[in-house]
Amino acid sequence: MNRTLKLVAAAIGALVILAAAAIAIVVATINPNDYKGRIADAARSATGRELVFDGDLSLSFFPWLGVAFGPMHLGNPPDFPKAPAPSPASGDDDIFLRIKGGGLRVAFMPLLSKRVEVAELMLDGLHLNLVRAADGRTNWDFAKPGQAPAAPASPAAPTPQPAQPQASGGAPMAVAVDSLSVNGASLSFRDLGTGQQFRARDLNINVNGLAPGGDPADIKLVVAMSGQKPDIEADLSVIAKVQSDLDGSVLRVNGLTVTLTPKGGVVPAGLGKVELAGDLTFHTVPQRLDIARLSLSTPTMKVGANGTAALGAQSFEGLLTLAGSPRKALESLGTPMRTADPKALDALDLTLDVQATPAKVDVRTITGKLDDTAIQGKASAVMGAVQVIRAELALDAIDVDRYLPPEGDKQAGGKAPEKGAAPAAGKDGKAAPQDGTAEAKKSLRTIDADVTFKAGRLVAAKVPMTNVLVRLVADKGLVRINPLQLNLGGGAVNGDITADTRAEATRSRIVTTVKGVEVGELQQAALGKRHVSARTDVKTDLTATGDDWNAAKHTLAGTASLAMTQGTIHGFQIIPEGIKGAESKRAGSSGQKFDSLTASIRADKGVVSNKDLKFVSPGIGATGAGTADLGRNVVDYAATLDVTGLPKIPIKISGALDSPSYGVDPTKMLMNTLEGAGGVIQAPVEKGGEAVKGIGGAIKGLLPGQKQ
Repeated sequence: MNRTLKLVAAAIGALVILAAAAIAIVVATINPNDYKGRIADAARSATGRELVFDGDLSLSFFPWLGVAFGPMHLGNPPDFPKAPAPSPASGDDDIFLRIKGGGLRVAFMPLLSKRVEVAELMLDGLHLNLVRAADGRTNWDFAKPGQAPAAPASPAAPTPQPAQPQASGGAPMAVAVDSLSVNGASLSFRDLGTGQQFRARDLNINVNGLAPGGDPADIKLVVAMSGQKPDIEADLSVIAKVQSDLDGSVLRVNGLTVTLTPKGGVVPAGLGKVELAGDLTFHTVPQRLDIARLSLSTPTMKVGANGTAALGAQSFEGLLTLAGSPRKALESLGTPMRTADPKALDALDLTLDVQATPAKVDVRTITGKLDDTAIQGKASAVMGAVQVIRAELALDAIDVDRYLPPEGDKQAGGKAPEKGAAPAAGKDGKAAPQDGTAEAKKSLRTIDADVTFKAGRLVAAKVPMTNVLVRLVADKGLVRINPLQLNLGGGAVNGDITADTRAEATRSRIVTTVKGVEVGELQQAALGKRHVSARTDVKTDLTATGDDWNAAKHTLAGTASLAMTQGTIHGFQIIPEGIKGAESKRAGSSGQKFDSLTASIRADKGVVSNKDLKFVSPGIGATGAGTADLGRNVVDYAATLDVTGLPKIPIKISGALDSPSYGVDPTKMLMNTLEGAGGVIQAPVEKGGEAVKGIGGAIKGLLPGQKQ
């Protein structure tokens, strides 16, 4: 037995000696440089390009099968257009690839078992010059001479299926790389037709321990990038641990950290360092990407993702988060935000549960905060010829005024119309719609939306509102807001607003009910001063046709009513001084109290008429009737004021509707004075004028933007 083992050992030793001797003879007798011509011919036959060796080749055979090479370059196709001038981006206009040197060492024995074990792959000074010619040809198309370039895949082409194992090919060859390094590499891209350029320089790549089924491999990449159209200047680094299963069906990328340091261009340096970090797992069958703790962050904002992306179906399901300061993020991009509250938009923290495909995006839940406002909701959108949008959003409390521009700021790019300038007129003599109205209406006809908004407390124009509920439904051009509900000023507001944009001119209807609202509280909040205080009820049912107010006011039609009770007109007294018998009924210095003010109106073709104005107050009464022509901007209204101790005072309101004149009708005043000649009246016309002046001030105080 021992003799047999000794014979076997001796035989093996003899074989090793013979193999070593054979390798030594091969290395000594074979000069790989003798084959450079054959290699160049083979490259020319396969690609139609010239492969030029500017340095020597050397070989090694055991225990590593290795090759080392010096400088070499591979040219562009011979008929490829030349650049009109040398490019500073590349410096090698006629060369596709250039390399200073490198080497490859592969373990010899594992090759017999269909395993490729790369001990070292090293490339030094690699430069890749990619060019797209003005006619669309590219120098990276390696079609054989005489063959047409491969056509891009048609969008309608079937999705490629995973390759099936060959029946007689055996197991696939496994590849392991112990060390891969690319040092001082660069890449340039130019489009001769558009002038677009991109360059990656000082590119260094290091990979250690990459093997199927092995331990995680360390990967590191650093590169400096620059480009034109778009302009970009930035540094990029990538660090990760990569691990794959033995059969390559699962690839794990853990500890991924991609860092972009912008220096200018489309990504401004002010944005600060941008970092992408997280863990990814790629499955080949089916093609799926598992995303864990992935985040994209800047010094001011952070976007996070956890979920699964089906690559074949192009879908995603998981959680998205958004946190940071929108204000600071916009400032870092060179777009500062100016808001009434300089601390608005300073804190955002949102979480979205998302399910998305190319055809539909479904945000199943929205939770978080904007500044001090808690947000909850959900939303979905279905793409197509008609976009289907569904959304519900609920806020606990928000002050909208905080987010508006400061008072006095002009809108970006906006220009106020010149004073007195009239709007442009259409062919019918009425004001023409504003630019963009037709496009907006066209867009509305492609939308099917149902959006609900709720707010526990909302402040707008300084007016506080509670229990706000608004539902907007848009059905391919028919837009309706119903319900519109809120509480303010101790009362309630309900509305139903419809705008039908399907016709050439928009048809609108407004139905509202205001009940028990204290208008004095609203004036105090909005203007800082009360002009009239009263519990107010309003009802409207109005229609109009037109794409803006200038057109719609000519067609206004419908009815409305007003009832104000237990009120006070602040800041003046209707009863003039020195009227005998009326002093005891004066309201005092705080204003004139009244029991009620009621009126109803009817509108037809833009002319608003009233016949039943009635004002009731201790010692005072008033009635009125008249019209206001909105289209012509003219008012013609007559009222009669009945003050204790005075003849009835006839009041005339006339002139331009937006700046009417108030006065006493002298003829009627004289007749009323003669009828009451038995009383003791001092200067009735003058006293009546004082009362009218006060009434005019009160009316102006009721109008938006008017002050006494």
